Amino acid sequence: MLANGPIGATLFKLSAPAIAGMLVIAIYNVVDTFFVSLLRDTTAVAATGIVFPIFQLIGAVGLTFGMGAASVISRRLGERDYDGANQVAATALYSVVAVGLLFSLIGAIFVRPILSAFGATPSILETAALYGRVIIGGSVFQMINMTANNILRSEGASLYSSIGQIIGAGLNIILDPIFIFVLDMGITGAAVATVVSQAVSAGWLVAYYVAGRGSLNPLSLKNVRIARQTYRDMMNLGFPTMVRQVLGSISFGILNNAAARYGDSAVAAISITFRLFLLLLMALVGLAQGLQPLAGYNYGARQYDRVHRTIRLAFTITIITGAVAGIAGFVFATAIMRIFVPQDPEVIRMGTEALRITSFALVPVGLVVMFGGVFQALGDGRSALFLAAGQQGVFLIPLVLVLPHLMGLTGVFLAQPAGFTLAFVVGMILLRRTLSRSLT
Repeated sequence: MLANGPIGATLFKLSAPAIAGMLVIAIYNVVDTFFVSLLRDTTAVAATGIVFPIFQLIGAVGLTFGMGAASVISRRLGERDYDGANQVAATALYSVVAVGLLFSLIGAIFVRPILSAFGATPSILETAALYGRVIIGGSVFQMINMTANNILRSEGASLYSSIGQIIGAGLNIILDPIFIFVLDMGITGAAVATVVSQAVSAGWLVAYYVAGRGSLNPLSLKNVRIARQTYRDMMNLGFPTMVRQVLGSISFGILNNAAARYGDSAVAAISITFRLFLLLLMALVGLAQGLQPLAGYNYGARQYDRVHRTIRLAFTITIITGAVAGIAGFVFATAIMRIFVPQDPEVIRMGTEALRITSFALVPVGLVVMFGGVFQALGDGRSALFLAAGQQGVFLIPLVLVLPHLMGLTGVFLAQPAGFTLAFVVGMILLRRTLSRSLT
């Protein structure tokens, strides 16, 4: 399929499950926010927003190992280097388990200082700690999910991996109201439901290899290579993901701190808007994940025409999707906000403004994600890193620090869309250079 299948059908087969899987990750956050909003407590909604960048940081570790390994594996398979592919898969999976356990321990112990650094005000801190301690304590399951999902996708088992993600999301939807309302656990119940769901999903993904169904064998300790070259290969392409996600978490923490000056309602508005924005962003990350094995395999096999056609198709889909989502977000912004906070007109007003501003940037946002996918597929880790650092660091963090002082709360809402738009311009320049160097 990767070598000879029709580009459109192959991209769909690879990306549709990946899109479903990535949407599931976003849905975890949206579902928690929705059910917590039924408590009719704006502080609780704001608390989930404070924890969100930490949740994103946890996912960054899993994505770093997962996407870095997946890119290397797909090219190794294209080169018929099966031993090399197995070594990368096993090393990535066992490494992320070790890092996840360490992260869970440290995060659970120091949850209050961490939440304060990410913008928790005194009125939000205790509520956020109830939610954050459980989320961080169970972070190893999210990391396994992200890494195993990418390893499965790299060998063509995208459907199975996405089913595992969907099972987790579906279970979260069922467990949230049970833990929050039936068991009367409040916001803590939302966190417990999320961690239990992620643990079940992780078990499903790992079971694929326990049953011996995969062509890879990442569970074999014999395949683990604790060697500089192994990690260098993975980090060359996974590190840009880490940089993007870590800087994104930092910038979102700064956003929370900036919004906190305008009260808990502003933090709640930012929280809801970013979760909705994440639905589109994660869907496009799924499309980029479908692009990577197809473009990476054909790049390794030197079938450059297929690489060009894959990139063009993915870009076209991204532009159309971003435009449609942007129009819908702008037109229905107020109605969407009322779903989450019908009891708070101030959050609705602020959230409507934030969602409409964000809607204008959805096309460049999507293309920035695709640029990163192309760079990783072609093994251009340097451009991927430069784009990631520019998107979330060079542009976004200064904008978060400067725009609120110039434009007030509107500047808080504008910072992230403006950062992505500037990254789009840089990405276009980098993409032209990478394509001319790699595919000629």
